Amino acid sequence: MTGRQVLLLVAVSARALAEAARRAGYEVVAIDAFGDQDARSVCKAMEVMENAMGGFAEVELAPTVARLTDAHAPTGLVFGSGFDDCPMALAEIARALPLLGASPEALARAKDPVFFARCCEAAGIAHPAIRLSAPETPSQWLLKLRGGSGGGHVAPAMTRTPGPADYWQRRVEGRAVSLLFVRDAVALTPIAWSEQWAAPCAAAPFRYGGAAGPIEIAAPAGLLAALAHLTGALGLRGLASADFLEDGERLWLLEINPRPGATLDVFDDDEDPLLARHIDAVAGRRSGPPKPRSPRAAEIVYAEIDATAPQGDWPHWAADRPQPGTPVRAGAPFCTVLAAGASPAAAKSQAKERSGRIQTWLREGRP
Repeated sequence: MTGRQVLLLVAVSARALAEAARRAGYEVVAIDAFGDQDARSVCKAMEVMENAMGGFAEVELAPTVARLTDAHAPTGLVFGSGFDDCPMALAEIARALPLLGASPEALARAKDPVFFARCCEAAGIAHPAIRLSAPETPSQWLLKLRGGSGGGHVAPAMTRTPGPADYWQRRVEGRAVSLLFVRDAVALTPIAWSEQWAAPCAAAPFRYGGAAGPIEIAAPAGLLAALAHLTGALGLRGLASADFLEDGERLWLLEINPRPGATLDVFDDDEDPLLARHIDAVAGRRSGPPKPRSPRAAEIVYAEIDATAPQGDWPHWAADRPQPGTPVRAGAPFCTVLAAGASPAAAKSQAKERSGRIQTWLREGRP
């Protein structure tokens, strides 16, 4: 018996969250859609829901949450990706045990494009214009899905027929950057900035590819105070990230992800575990200044061909490792590669080289 408290984690992919929870001193039980080898190795117990790869909107979670709660007595629930378009699904499972993160109501506010745009205006933060009806010049607009995540739902407005949950956002060109931060009851504490990039394919030209950091950003005076105002209006608590486009003149805020996200792999640290900060903030404790981070990068490897997860020893820098024999369809995420370097650019370059090695492994069926 370790005597450590147990957390229940629920996310489409829970591996990074599980490693962060263990780093913060917790035991872990988890629900996710993949059941990857390294995720299982970190968890006391894991339930795999393969029908949740697109999120939890149509997934019956309550019985599984109840079973894991009865068996392992977790002290709280931490959620990751999968609830952005279904905050009521989060509300349902949060009845079973304390929710350690943004409330379902705060999640709904953050992912409501009209409410979010109004909050940005009130806070004085640049945000691309949005519309709920088709624009006259669609070439200048993107079509987005309410509650979408990962960039796969974003398309040029001229290339997709709008659905009932879509909205339009004016297109802004620039470098994608993101600020990871902690929001407690009083203040917003920045952790680090990262550069982000896409892994485009024909069906998803803005699909999320990876991130590297920490990078230096010449943020305009007052931006952090404005973000504190905005996140206060949304009612956020805990770890979250703000995604921007930097166009050379200003930072355009695209969205806020009100949960621990993809840059856990880049910024979590043994000396400054981010899940400890997250839980402290939710509990009402102030977040102190962050410690410096070393340059790191993480990139998602999407299968270029239909393949089967091969046998063999995985390289130590590969994460989210599917079980041998798992079918992987072309375009689906296969694994994540991690890298470090003397600079974020060097770490990004190493991550891309490692991604190429994984693609070769997939094609040839051997490491």
